[in-house]
Amino acid sequence: MATIQDVAKHAKVGVGTVSRVLSGKGYVKEETRQKIEASIEALNYTPNAMARNLFFHRSGIVAVIVPEVGHPFFSQFVNAAEKALCEQGFQTMICNTYYKKNYERRYLDMLKQQRVDGIIFAAHTALDISQYENIGRPIVALDRNLGEKIPCVSVDHETGGRMAAEEMIYSGCRNVVQFRGPKKGEVSTPSDRRHDVFEDIMRKHGIACQTYSLKWHSTDVSYYQNTADELLEANPGIDGVFATDTTIMAVMQSALSRGIRIPEQLKLVAYDGTFEARLVFPRITMIKQPVEQLAGEAVQLMSHLIHEEPVRNHKVILQAELCPGDTTVRR
Repeated sequence: MATIQDVAKHAKVGVGTVSRVLSGKGYVKEETRQKIEASIEALNYTPNAMARNLFFHRSGIVAVIVPEVGHPFFSQFVNAAEKALCEQGFQTMICNTYYKKNYERRYLDMLKQQRVDGIIFAAHTALDISQYENIGRPIVALDRNLGEKIPCVSVDHETGGRMAAEEMIYSGCRNVVQFRGPKKGEVSTPSDRRHDVFEDIMRKHGIACQTYSLKWHSTDVSYYQNTADELLEANPGIDGVFATDTTIMAVMQSALSRGIRIPEQLKLVAYDGTFEARLVFPRITMIKQPVEQLAGEAVQLMSHLIHEEPVRNHKVILQAELCPGDTTVRR
């Protein structure tokens, strides 16, 4: 079996030059790079991943932290992130926080101890963001504000909220409810903006809009079912609901069981556009987030940080898409 020394001898270069080509770190003349790649192919050389990671003081592992991997959005994100990380040569450690502070601290300690090379953070942090800013190791946030030093990937939630509002207006709604995440001050996320915009547009058009905050520590199905039942019991006059996929599916189930006709009596607009929400009937009108693209951008940023390459854009903002369905007035 060929070694890195064999490759260096065959290409008539130093071992350090071969290492730079293998790691993708450091400058190597194109002519020299081609010679080394030709030698690798000729000798059928396969780098030892463990040895390479030890040499560069890396584990080859990236942790992806989510609140609950069973949640449809985060499940889809984890799948896409794991695939993208594999293509970049990394293994994935999937971590559920369950919204407990000790879980977050445990993963941050792993990062400090170099047991993982970086963290893609997509959970609702219960820690002060300074603990992330000051760690001095690669972290990329998904839709979370962890400070100016930490890159963040998200969608244009302002436009997403506007599209949802315009769909409600077009459908003739006069009395709507929206569900948002944690109350302001509990958790800071770019997604807050979609709810602010939605409410502002409703009020400007003379449409009554109530906003409810969901518990930020619960992803249990029964919680969404109970929330939907309580909503329809307490608000028999509402004609529109805007929320994430899971909540909208629960509201739709509760409404149909009560004989409420959709969209004639109740219009629904979901936010996320996960796989599960695209399977139910009637087809839900949704604002679809590009989950695979979000994961790809997060992994690309992480790769740059791990390899100490410059990151020009610390705030990557992608576009959501309106997907009309049968829960609003058809266009």
